[in-house]
Amino acid sequence: MTSLVAWRRFVFALVLALPLAGVRVACASDAIEIAQAQPAPAASPTPSASPTPSASPTPAADAQTTAVEPIGNVATVTGIATVIRDRNSYPLRVRDDIYLNDVVQTSSNSSLGITFNDATTFNLSASAKITIDNYVYEDGGKQNSAIFDIGKGTVAFVAAAVAKTGDMKITTPTATLGIRGTTGVVDVPEGAAANKANNVNIKLYPDADGRVGHIDVDDRSSGTRLGALTRAR
Repeated sequence: MTSLVAWRRFVFALVLALPLAGVRVACASDAIEIAQAQPAPAASPTPSASPTPSASPTPAADAQTTAVEPIGNVATVTGIATVIRDRNSYPLRVRDDIYLNDVVQTSSNSSLGITFNDATTFNLSASAKITIDNYVYEDGGKQNSAIFDIGKGTVAFVAAAVAKTGDMKITTPTATLGIRGTTGVVDVPEGAAANKANNVNIKLYPDADGRVGHIDVDDRSSGTRLGALTRAR
């Protein structure tokens, strides 16, 4: 009898246990399916590195421009004087800068004084015009040079370092003057021409220290030597 009761309890416990085990299995199976259906979490994006700024391009050496430097300035002005620069005309005043290729001129009843970097001076009387065709000056240099073209009018000059350490010339419509020293006056009448009464007139004067330089005179068109001024007036 005791054995029978024990057997029934075992069977009853087994019957109760089977559905519970099935539930646990089903739940476990459902958990697996849910896990499989659930998309895998996206990987957190790795932040991209900041782009490295590109280096600024280095300008080529030949792209660098040299600043234009004045070669002289206005010392005195009386009346009206102007400069033609880059095809434009500007009035000149005391201390205004003068540049290479400038065309400076005075009107009637006017005068203009210019001092260049080497201390050479030009003084233009009324209705005069000069063009600075060339000017190279380096303090202490031996290759200095200058060409001043007097188109018309009376112009007095006192040559300084360029004439003493290099090559200074004054050109006129008919002649080229090689300045060796010195102090002088060049008078270019309106419409000056060779072999005519209104040709260029050149005068030589002593320098401030009493010394007298000289001026070589060549024909402008042919380069033929016409003579030299060696005596002061």
